[in-house]
Amino acid sequence: MPRVRVRALAVVVMLCGALASCGGDGAPSSAATTGDAELAQALKDNAEYYERERDAAVPEPDPLSPESPAEPQVPGSASLPAGSDEIDGPTSDGPSTPASSGPLLSAADARSFERLARTLPGSEGVAVAALGRGTRIERLGQLRTGVAWSTAKVPVAMAAIARGVADQADLRNAITASDNAAADRIWNALGAGRAAADATTGQLRAAGDSTTVVPAERLRTGYTVFGQTAWSLASQVRFVAGMPCTATGPRLLDLMGSVVSSQRWGLGATGGDAQLKGGWGPGISPGRADGWLDRQMGVVVVSGRPLAVAIATTAPDHAAGTTALSRIARWLVQHVSVAGVPREPAC
Repeated sequence: MPRVRVRALAVVVMLCGALASCGGDGAPSSAATTGDAELAQALKDNAEYYERERDAAVPEPDPLSPESPAEPQVPGSASLPAGSDEIDGPTSDGPSTPASSGPLLSAADARSFERLARTLPGSEGVAVAALGRGTRIERLGQLRTGVAWSTAKVPVAMAAIARGVADQADLRNAITASDNAAADRIWNALGAGRAAADATTGQLRAAGDSTTVVPAERLRTGYTVFGQTAWSLASQVRFVAGMPCTATGPRLLDLMGSVVSSQRWGLGATGGDAQLKGGWGPGISPGRADGWLDRQMGVVVVSGRPLAVAIATTAPDHAAGTTALSRIARWLVQHVSVAGVPREPAC
């Protein structure tokens, strides 16, 4: 059974200086953009998938500046079908796995999170699970899904390792510094287009995410292809939980434990061991400039027990977003109950 390797992180909250070089997914490669017909079809295909994936639609706002917020309107926590292992707050509609003998978050925790969310500038969402395949997912908050931004660099890197085409310097720079040029070179090494998209989606499936599909065509000029993936928090946390159980996941988790200090907000601001990857940029929905989104996924250790976490916010800009995610992450480690969480992944 693979171990999760975690390194202690210094808590230094700084901002990334230029979205063109990291995190914001500005695509510097010289790859040709698709024609009008291809782009229109790609947007249509991805929009149809996104509408099926998310729980509620994000309304089309009036024209906004790149740093203007647009909050997705998401309905309250409706009951999920019997047998589901994704739950809202403290009540499960399906059986828990041996990896967690009880809820991670109580009804009181859910009310506490609602109070926290009212003090934050956007819509927020949290998904958490024990490590392993098929572990129960618990969610809080109104924000359920959004564009992946640079968090998608993780499965892209995993695909390159699996195919034996990964340049080690590019791997490190893409994950630890969110370098877009390095990530685009990895994507191109996979064959770009459909070949790279299928290889990356394959890594999502290998880790347990059975629904997310990586686009094959560029949906926004100036941004990476893979960064415009529609990725729900529940699917993302399922992917993170399953990473230790894959052939390539442990290597990526190791890199995620060495993220540069300027990007150690969120889980990196909790004071505990964490492996993380953030993403941010001017858009909540794939292919659209409909607000600002900051998100992060990773593994955080609480009382010696590792948890997979995905968090996101539609705060109005990157500074507000990273501050909000750090507050959410600190809240989580103070409230989550890990008594029934195993110290090793349930692979």
